[in-house]
Amino acid sequence: MTATILITGASGLIGFRILIDAVTAGHNVHFTARSEAKAALVSSNPAIKKLGLKEGQLTAFVIPDLTVEAAFDAPLKGATHIIHAGSPVPVPTFDPTTQIYEPTIKISYSLLQSALKFPEIKRIGLTSSIVANTGLVPGPQTASAATRIAPPSPIPRSFNSAIEGYVTAKIIEMYNTDELRKTQKPHFSISYVVPGYTFGRNELILNTAMMSTENSSNNFLVMGITGIELPFPIHGVAAHIDDVSATHLRVLFDEVCVGKDYGVATKVDYSMIFDIVSKAFPKAVEAGVFKKGACLRFKPSTIRARQTSYSVGLRALRVRLWMWLRSILRSWARSWHKGMH
Repeated sequence: MTATILITGASGLIGFRILIDAVTAGHNVHFTARSEAKAALVSSNPAIKKLGLKEGQLTAFVIPDLTVEAAFDAPLKGATHIIHAGSPVPVPTFDPTTQIYEPTIKISYSLLQSALKFPEIKRIGLTSSIVANTGLVPGPQTASAATRIAPPSPIPRSFNSAIEGYVTAKIIEMYNTDELRKTQKPHFSISYVVPGYTFGRNELILNTAMMSTENSSNNFLVMGITGIELPFPIHGVAAHIDDVSATHLRVLFDEVCVGKDYGVATKVDYSMIFDIVSKAFPKAVEAGVFKKGACLRFKPSTIRARQTSYSVGLRALRVRLWMWLRSILRSWARSWHKGMH
């Protein structure tokens, strides 16, 4: 079945991989971008160009402000499915309230309210984060995509950090969506995909400089081999970008998965990351090109990866993720080393 999917966040790591997989599968894609430059970043990317897409298979909609009422009406015309992967990420320099918390809540609300107007919409997949199920400080219990954390009462008007605003937004966004499911009984199914920190190849990265500054959660690994400290510890669970993308498409098109929430994560010991690079490039480590970053602090977390029961199996997921980490760290280190000379 050929569908027309509206994808938000296509200029980000997860959204772009979903877009690539969707058009490769033969679907048509509408994607939103906040500027012409962002739209061009996607549509003119070499990974898109080499696919030789049919005319009309990929359509950009430039919408500077996605929080306003009816912002999604235009890109939803003709769409049958939605994947919302476009929420703000916790960039430390962002204002926690106006650039992270408020847009997260408002964009999700605007999208769902617009979707209610279009009877052609069948299924929606929403990208969340494990922090919505574990909170800022994970407890000892094993969380899953079905775990819910009560929103703070009262809801804060300001936040002390980007990560605090991000976590609060994810918790409240999930709560609001659950309430919409119950009270408005939409004509479409809604599924949450809840990944751990997501790592993997990122075709949006076109040079070495972008590798360490515009590489989404991959930035954490780059920091970990170049001596840069992350301002907050990250949760000790990770996901492979291919599994995250595949799960989004499964909740739209696999009848077994429709309307269900899925976690995509496995435990990772980030303290082992630098060992891979130091063994592969000992001379570069001696020269100071690579050095261990304090960003490798992590919070012990356990989340049940429900989707792996029909995917590759949890043990296979761990092996594949670890093999990928080894290969990609060596690749990045090699590129980084060349860029330094």
